[in-house]
Amino acid sequence: MGKIGPMKILGRNTTIDFWRGLVLVIIFVNHIPGNLVEHATPRNFGFSDAAEAFIFISGLSVALVYYPRIPQGDILGVVKRCMRRSLELYRMHLLMTAAAIALFSIGYELSEDIGLIEADGRSMVFGETAKGVTGILLLGHQLGYFNILPLYIALMLWAPVALILARFHVSLMLTVSAAIYIVARMGVLALPSWPEPGTWFFNPFAWQFLFTVGIATGILFAGRPMPYSRRATAAAFVLLVASMAIVRDGFGLVPGLRDAVFAPLDLTKSDLGLGRLIHFLALAYFVTQLRVGTVLKRTIVGPDMMRLGRNGLVIFATGSLLSALGQVIMTLTAVKSSASPQIIGMVFTIVGIFGLLALARYLEWNKLSSAHLQKGGAENLGLSSASTGRLSP
Repeated sequence: MGKIGPMKILGRNTTIDFWRGLVLVIIFVNHIPGNLVEHATPRNFGFSDAAEAFIFISGLSVALVYYPRIPQGDILGVVKRCMRRSLELYRMHLLMTAAAIALFSIGYELSEDIGLIEADGRSMVFGETAKGVTGILLLGHQLGYFNILPLYIALMLWAPVALILARFHVSLMLTVSAAIYIVARMGVLALPSWPEPGTWFFNPFAWQFLFTVGIATGILFAGRPMPYSRRATAAAFVLLVASMAIVRDGFGLVPGLRDAVFAPLDLTKSDLGLGRLIHFLALAYFVTQLRVGTVLKRTIVGPDMMRLGRNGLVIFATGSLLSALGQVIMTLTAVKSSASPQIIGMVFTIVGIFGLLALARYLEWNKLSSAHLQKGGAENLGLSSASTGRLSP
């Protein structure tokens, strides 16, 4: 594998937009535990889930957006952009967490269900507010279901290092990244939690490897298809089917199978178990070879998924808050009514998905409207300049 030269600047990859949008929908669904729709999400049919796809696509996008600037000598510019992105993600994380705390607080007042202020790390915020809030500001304390952006922040700080290493040699970048992953899996590298004991739920030192694989994929295969191998495709298919069989407990024939093999197959999520990693890479390779994304983006849902993907951060933040609201509504349903929380959760989840689609359409419409207004203003400026005898810009 030789040194990679300058990459050709490519147009926006709509297939990546499609997958990002679909992943955001899956994350939203999975973050409302107990709703019936979650039974149809990928984590019920394989070892990996939407988290792996989110991180891989993030690395892929980083390569396509930032790497072309490295051969041009704009290393400092790339570092600044990655730092700016990290700060943007940090601000969004704080806003999301604050809004979620408010939602759970209101939910508790309405339901008096103690779980709303104690579950998923919320007890520290409501029980020891000063320490809890300080921990959130320092990223040492993260609420359950609100811990993906801290991981993403850490990965964006790693991104410039990975891109510079890739400029020397992609294999050098992957070797360094793999070494960090191995050390992290040995329990040596982790970011500590505070004020509660333990470490971050998502260990960035482990998850950076999948992020870096995404960067490598973006660099090596930008503008050209991934090489096809019949044996590799067949092996990926067999692995995916076996994974589905294990997760489904042998399709009901071997109760407890998944739990029995969880440790031997290394399926832990916090530090990206090897079984999860291999499964996701097999899945990514298989769907790429079958051009699933290219086919699906041309279906009736394709344009909406791509709109979600193009507005990823806003959609992710809104989906996270909607998922918190969904948890509150399901709790209120269980405490205050005789209706089924699972059914209400399913209805809320479906309505929430349509809400995210509507928001994405609005964001796209707003962008187009702003562009037309700016264009109209520029044209008016040109006419005004001409009428006074001055040259327009």
